[in-house]
Amino acid sequence: MKAASQGPVWYQLYLLGGREAAEGSIDRARRAGFSALVITVDTPVAGLRERDPRNGMKELLSTSLFAKIPYLPNILSHPGWLAAFLSDGSLPRLENVVSPGKGPMELVDVGAALASATVTWGDLRWIRELWTGPIVVKGLLTGDDARRAVDEGAAAVVVSNHGGRQLDSVSPTLRALPEVVAAVKGQAEVLMDGGVRRGSDIVKALCLGARAVLIGRAYAYGLAAAGPEGVTLALKILRSDVERTLRLLGCPSVGALDRSYVEVPASWPVQ
Repeated sequence: MKAASQGPVWYQLYLLGGREAAEGSIDRARRAGFSALVITVDTPVAGLRERDPRNGMKELLSTSLFAKIPYLPNILSHPGWLAAFLSDGSLPRLENVVSPGKGPMELVDVGAALASATVTWGDLRWIRELWTGPIVVKGLLTGDDARRAVDEGAAAVVVSNHGGRQLDSVSPTLRALPEVVAAVKGQAEVLMDGGVRRGSDIVKALCLGARAVLIGRAYAYGLAAAGPEGVTLALKILRSDVERTLRLLGCPSVGALDRSYVEVPASWPVQ
């Protein structure tokens, strides 16, 4: 792996494959020049993503040809996709999760690996000994957890519910954000993701104390539709919408955003 040279690049770490695999990932991230380590802590098991069983994900990812038979008509009706899939090497391996003596992890092994790799506060202390740069803890929704992460050495926390894809009815990140901001008391940066679809969503998060937002679906959709140019366009759309929202609010700059620009229930914590 090689970090981009245009600016700071962060490495997102899942504790898959045990500590030995994680140590290898951290070492490669350090040598590649990544500036910060983002530890995702909200995926102790795979969530119940109901579309996956309906779409046959388990069968299609398995090594059994018989399991794939019911889906052959749909597969064969998309010859262009099938040709690209086969020419690309079929199912990819997770090249950033390398288990000693086993090589890169197979994609089909991810569910089992998650279930056996639950993150604890002890893991965070262990990683702190291996990684000397900033650590960002991603996947927090309560002030208590955010405070604990800062006490354990996190330079930043990400208020995240994993895009709503893990636990049904979990708290929206915008709702959880003020509590986390109040809990860290300015001792760490607070970022947010989840539900960011428009520039106005970014503005709301900044008004409630987020330093910045992270996006997943927007860049993924752009990449899938048009490659790198699609990612650039997705970012331009969001930036343009942020600027439009600021102008319509009569706000002179992003730095001037505060709670006065949004209506917040009285029960929400004050930062």
